[in-house]
Amino acid sequence: MTVKMKLLNATILAAITSTAHAEQQKHHFDIPAQALGSALQTFAAQSGAPMLYAEQTAAGKQSPRLSGDYTTAEAAAKLLAGSGLVHSVAENGAVTVKPAASASPVTLKPMTVTGKTEDDPKSYIATRTSSATKTDTPIMQTPQSIQVIKRALIDDQQNITISESLRNVSGVVPNNPAFTPAGEMTMIRGFKAEQLVDGFTQYRNAGDRESTVNVERLEVLKGTNGVLYSGGSGSPVGGLINIVSKLPNAVASREVGFKAGNNSYYQPYVDINQPLTKNILTRFTGEYTNAGSYLDNINTERYNLNPTVTFTNNDTTSFTLQGKVSRWEQQEYPGLPAIGTIAGNFSIPRTAFLGPADMPNSRSESNAVWGTFDHKFNNIWSVNLKARYSQSEFDEKLKEIFGADGFIADRPATGSTWFLYNTDMLQKQEEWTFLGNATAKFDVGPTKNTVLIGADHSDLDDRGYMDYAAAGSVDLSKLSFNQPYGRAGAGIDNMFVKNVTYGGYTQLQSTIYDRLHLLASLRAAHVDTDYTTLTGINSSGGKTKFLPRAGGVFDLTDEFSLFVNYSEGMMGQTFKNFVGAPQPEESTTIEGGLKFNIAHQLTGQIAGYQIDRTNVAVTDSADLQRRSKAAGQQRSRGVETDLTWQATDALSILANYAHTDAEFTDSLAGVPAGNKLAAVPANSGRLWVDYRFQQPDIKGLSVGGGVYAQGQAYLSNNNAFKSDAYHSFDASIAYEYQRYKLAATVKNLTNEHYFQAYNYLGGHVIPSDGTSAYVTGSVKF
Repeated sequence: MTVKMKLLNATILAAITSTAHAEQQKHHFDIPAQALGSALQTFAAQSGAPMLYAEQTAAGKQSPRLSGDYTTAEAAAKLLAGSGLVHSVAENGAVTVKPAASASPVTLKPMTVTGKTEDDPKSYIATRTSSATKTDTPIMQTPQSIQVIKRALIDDQQNITISESLRNVSGVVPNNPAFTPAGEMTMIRGFKAEQLVDGFTQYRNAGDRESTVNVERLEVLKGTNGVLYSGGSGSPVGGLINIVSKLPNAVASREVGFKAGNNSYYQPYVDINQPLTKNILTRFTGEYTNAGSYLDNINTERYNLNPTVTFTNNDTTSFTLQGKVSRWEQQEYPGLPAIGTIAGNFSIPRTAFLGPADMPNSRSESNAVWGTFDHKFNNIWSVNLKARYSQSEFDEKLKEIFGADGFIADRPATGSTWFLYNTDMLQKQEEWTFLGNATAKFDVGPTKNTVLIGADHSDLDDRGYMDYAAAGSVDLSKLSFNQPYGRAGAGIDNMFVKNVTYGGYTQLQSTIYDRLHLLASLRAAHVDTDYTTLTGINSSGGKTKFLPRAGGVFDLTDEFSLFVNYSEGMMGQTFKNFVGAPQPEESTTIEGGLKFNIAHQLTGQIAGYQIDRTNVAVTDSADLQRRSKAAGQQRSRGVETDLTWQATDALSILANYAHTDAEFTDSLAGVPAGNKLAAVPANSGRLWVDYRFQQPDIKGLSVGGGVYAQGQAYLSNNNAFKSDAYHSFDASIAYEYQRYKLAATVKNLTNEHYFQAYNYLGGHVIPSDGTSAYVTGSVKF
């Protein structure tokens, strides 16, 4: 009987003309521990060697991690260790894998595979994700806009922060790293988004939220995601970013590095992966950052520690326990007002800090521990259970300006003078979250089906105070702060919020005749909010609602697919005093477009969408206490495109573009219907190109460069002022030799000066940094 075989990477290097030469040439390998079949595909891509093996010989086997510089024969031996398989290398360099006790020759039925595999650590291409469906699903078969930022891209661009990395995805307005980590400011498609870590909502995203040391990849889901995700105050409205953490693997690896840059920036980091036994795996990542700033008086100190241990039988069961300890400390930076920067008849110095030189630091911290249990009962059923406990806290201290437009403060109270307030806000959060689901995979006739059944529950307590005290005034045309910061109030907790979210859901994915991929989900969701203060304010209530999601993908060819998706979401509204019981905000998303994966080299999508938000909290003008009501309406519409092109083994290209139209569709928020939402640019885009030299004398050398461009954005919802349109060029160079790597990057290469929207208390701008440079050195052992 003919055995189905795979022939991988059909391009044979012409230079390899003998077995001796092939065995002497070393290649750099970095292959994670995984299923052996996938590992062999990655091995072929990284070695350039054709590979022959019977598909069933690799079935059910796991490979260890392989990292280092080896000949093809050495690497194959390490990869196959303990598998019961052996290899041989032919004169043309081809590697054959077969059982050690194979008694008869195998008849080969070849199949040609070209291009990079997703497991290639140097490739930007991602073809699968579990964030959108909580099942391992090809992106081409998922009816939703999804983009994945792999570690390779983060490293090639030498990104300093997560926010910088998110510019690689269309339609995302990330956090500004100058913000105190005291609230999640990321927007996707013009609306509030959420950042998750391994599926857990971060709520206020406190601590060192910008660290990339423990990031394996970023998975960005766009639009309403109300069926599978909850916690905190409810489901995301604009979209979510799921930060997938680095996890332990079976082969020891260690990396120690140091990054240094402009403004006294320095950052040591470590990544230690150390298996204790074949069933107990551990990993620890950590970094410490201390940096000055191009902004006056600003100095940032932060650190992030991430221990992880996995217990596994290397087959059906694993339990992973993860921890995170992070701290952030810096002077509170409120930005600059519109008058004196982008408008007005006087100029505030670009780098000015609006406060005394001895302003005390604001701080933010987060501690969390969570566990994940996975078990596969058989070829049909499996379960995934997760739980987390977290504590977080932040304390913001600020000299706050107050103008003719209140705390938006883009316009002076009179002339060039603003009133001043000493401000102190302290919040403490405590959270318990439980998530669980069961998955069944089965075939019926011409259909391949996956059923997901799950439930979740989250309790979050948020308590603290906001104290204000008048502190005179300041003339920003002269910019002199004569009064030191003073205590703003008693500093006693006086506001208390309890959020409870829970629900159950079911989801069906069906592939019919390998061409039509359908998805249908339904969630019974509950959101409960209880807001009280020591002054006697009490606003509490909840709502239960069924949230549907439905979509489909039709494969026009093996390389092009059309998709459409509809979904609903519901999110609680915290720190609002409602007239009557608080009602959650609701949203709906409809989107559709074209997905493509051409020759496993050019991947991406073009999509159009509309998101409608209802029950947005607005001030009730008929209420003497100026309390809120859930009645406002907003809408976002747009077109986006994202693509990743692995043109050759050497050349990687990423590009995106977004047109976003986010506006108020009524006048209940105190601004006219048709006004645009603050800080949302109508147009933005990104291009990045990286080239890895393949010539033997300079192999290991890579260069990259790109540009990010963004159009104007309104500073506040009143649409009184717009930020500058701008562009910024970046360039990088890196060299890897065996265990060593040295890299350098220059950001804002052409030293562009501009102001971008900062959205601090609903207004303000932040100036651009000038040209800046960073150097990174690391060693693996």
